[in-house]
Amino acid sequence: MQAVHRTILKKATVATTITGTFMSLPALASAHFGYDLLYKGKHDEHVKNLQKVLKREGYYKLSKPTGYFGPATEKAVKQFQNDHNLKPDGIVGPLTKASLNHYVKYDGELLSYGDRGERVKDVQDHLKHLGYYKGDLDGIFGPLTRLAVLRFQKTNDLRIDGIVGPETFQALHGNPKAAPRSEANVKVKTLSSRKPLKNTTSKILYMSATAYTAYCSGCSGTTATGIDLRAHPDAKVVAVDPNVIPLGTKLYIEGYGYAVAGDTGGAIKGNRIDLFMADLDDALNWGRRTVKVRILN
Repeated sequence: MQAVHRTILKKATVATTITGTFMSLPALASAHFGYDLLYKGKHDEHVKNLQKVLKREGYYKLSKPTGYFGPATEKAVKQFQNDHNLKPDGIVGPLTKASLNHYVKYDGELLSYGDRGERVKDVQDHLKHLGYYKGDLDGIFGPLTRLAVLRFQKTNDLRIDGIVGPETFQALHGNPKAAPRSEANVKVKTLSSRKPLKNTTSKILYMSATAYTAYCSGCSGTTATGIDLRAHPDAKVVAVDPNVIPLGTKLYIEGYGYAVAGDTGGAIKGNRIDLFMADLDDALNWGRRTVKVRILN
């Protein structure tokens, strides 16, 4: 039996490669169902996601999803394929996944800054394959995930709030626009490029830096030290871990300029900082990068 499945799988892979399916389909079409072919004998969470969608659409007849791709799942897949003008071979490849993706439903729960879990990881997965997210698939809705969501929303003409609600969720699972290639080459404006004198520097750190605005989801616009960023858009303020850099410390940050450690953040721990930027485009284009941070006397 295993030899038969290997033969079927090999034929399916060759056929798909020859027809260019892997190249022509959007990468996110496979995110909810994994990036490997699903076929009889497989047993994992991607099969369970497949069964949930097929059951909701009336194809999968067992009482509940099991995660095991058995005869009932194969029959359901073939029926779905037949109804959607796909080759009814019972193998869930890129074309079948692309069709299934349109039936993935929003569960009613918002995802926003600070959330954690598999649902966040799934969003990160989609955003990464569309070119918006550059971080690890860690399931943590931190600054980098928030900025990726903001960038996705802006490119896809959605409400720009950094929250994954029904509109953003459906856009991710529909026919979304990928991140413009030019974004990676855009540099953020530096308000102060003058380098500090060497004798004013007491310590140098290399830190992972993201960026934020005063209008992000859940942001009041006022920092932990009381700075009103909306009233002072030219302020150069950095969110820090006070255990690493005490609040009130004067800094010079490579690519950002002179600043003050004036804010904190739930995801800002250890050698991570978040730079305030008045302009959303600047914050989005900054992304995440390692910078040299000079702690000034």
